[in-house]
Amino acid sequence: MIRWNKFQKQKKESILAHKDKIHIIIYGAYNPPSEGEHLGEKERLIKLRDCLRDEGYINTYLVEDFPTNHESYIPHLEKSFSCLEMATLNILVFTCRGKTGSVARELVYSIENNLLQKCKVFEEISNGIPAMETLIKEELKPERYTVVQVEKENDNDLYEHVSGDVYYFFNKFIRKILM
Repeated sequence: MIRWNKFQKQKKESILAHKDKIHIIIYGAYNPPSEGEHLGEKERLIKLRDCLRDEGYINTYLVEDFPTNHESYIPHLEKSFSCLEMATLNILVFTCRGKTGSVARELVYSIENNLLQKCKVFEEISNGIPAMETLIKEELKPERYTVVQVEKENDNDLYEHVSGDVYYFFNKFIRKILM
């Protein structure tokens, strides 16, 4: 039994040592800003990014962390699309308060360009009403893609779901690299 436990510990440590190899990018609403009791949407995404970095996923970013090509006619959209293609894992977050038009466009791009296999989508739900619009969900149906629902404005719930899914994705990803 001691040998088994030692083997399991070494196996886990060898996998976790590779967390820097996964590049995670988080997408979501940056507006509205904080007001009174509500944390701003951008601040919530920053908090999520920092929590993942604290877990050892040091290459976790928001789209805005990357430089923008101001010579482009569509600099922010082009940057988002490049990030979707470059990332190992894309985390798309739909919130009830947030203006989610940009993250919806990023999700549509992911669907159209066969990038869903490296995307995880999270949406808040409030009183049974989901944050994501119906038409976008319809585009996901043919892909047989499941959206993860979290409680409205419950950052701990969001973080726990994201963290668990990132770990699951990471394990599959790293096993492909190590094999």
